[in-house]
Amino acid sequence: MSDLPSEKKMLELKQWSPGQLIYDYDTPSFHAFLIVKGSVDIYSRKGLKLNTLYEKEIFGESSLLLNKKRSVAAKAGENGASAHLIPKAHITSLQEEAPLLAAILRKVQLRLEDSNNQSVELAKQIEVIL
Repeated sequence: MSDLPSEKKMLELKQWSPGQLIYDYDTPSFHAFLIVKGSVDIYSRKGLKLNTLYEKEIFGESSLLLNKKRSVAAKAGENGASAHLIPKAHITSLQEEAPLLAAILRKVQLRLEDSNNQSVELAKQIEVIL
């Protein structure tokens, strides 16, 4: 079975300046990202900040696992960000090697997607009030 930590040396490392767009809402997904330095802010389509992610956290995996376009936007945090790019082929390979784990991850991602959708709906209601 593949072991991501030992493979990090082979993965492309990319850096972003503070506030720089990493990916936008409704764009195709080719990579997930493993943060190695800095932070990444996650935003809804309407610009509501949903979360901030830090070192050793992964993001962008949902669209790869569910074969969907990006459902949120990601921007480098206040001090910028560096992350390893994890290609879709790597995620697919891991899924094939561990089908039970792949099924669990898919279920969790579907629940996360539902939670994100609820957050977006609440954001819409807040925008109407404001």
